[in-house]
Amino acid sequence: MIQSKFHLSDPASPLLALAIHNGHRLPEGLLPYTEISAEDRFREEDPHTGSIAQHYANHIVLETSRFAVDLNRRPDKAVYQNPEDAWGLTVRNGVVPHSLLAGLRYSYQSWYATLQYQIDRMLCQHPVVVVLDLHSYNHRRGGPDAEPDPQEKNPDIILGRSNMSEDYYPLIEDLRLRLDGQDLAGRSLDVRCDVKFPGGQLPRFLNERYDGKVICVAVEFKKIFMDEHSGVLNPALLRFLSQIFLKHSLAWVNENLKITTAR
Repeated sequence: MIQSKFHLSDPASPLLALAIHNGHRLPEGLLPYTEISAEDRFREEDPHTGSIAQHYANHIVLETSRFAVDLNRRPDKAVYQNPEDAWGLTVRNGVVPHSLLAGLRYSYQSWYATLQYQIDRMLCQHPVVVVLDLHSYNHRRGGPDAEPDPQEKNPDIILGRSNMSEDYYPLIEDLRLRLDGQDLAGRSLDVRCDVKFPGGQLPRFLNERYDGKVICVAVEFKKIFMDEHSGVLNPALLRFLSQIFLKHSLAWVNENLKITTAR
């Protein structure tokens, strides 16, 4: 039930980019039980994070919506059923049948098993693997005509470290310093750690399961590259942002892990 694009073309690279909230598709069997509109779903998904992930030789991009199965939640909370599961949004118009719910949860477990298999393969080549868990977030919660949410609590990029050992905090701070202040089409990038989104279930799972072997950092891009209400994309700004993040994250991995990540 979960559709993903797995692309691992460079065994010499220890870097894997994930875009697990990129998708918009819902399984056909779930549609009769879905109340939320496609527009409201799209607003709460992380569109175009797949485009950022695809700049990396090794990447996995979800095509299935988080409103079917949320891979960044615990298994028992991965399928939204009540408004409290989804920020007060009415996602369902009725109870999801047990057989369908079991199938969605099984697809969650299967996806994680496949992810572990791919990471295990990478660890056969590298002593440490770095995973970038890419997301995006809204910053105009007041509506399309309201002022953007204050910059103080809404930096352009957030690096989430809460689900990793504090031993790695200086390493993530090094990435932050490389990105912070970079010029983005006349805008000085504001990059901070652990503001609003410190990381969810996926980095928690990887950092605990592969302690000392996998460093998974959650990355949240503010949706400055699109209109979060209309969905209109600024392709040039997304391209510039992707290039900046790619350049500095590759250099960061190369210099800190002493391995070559160039294509």
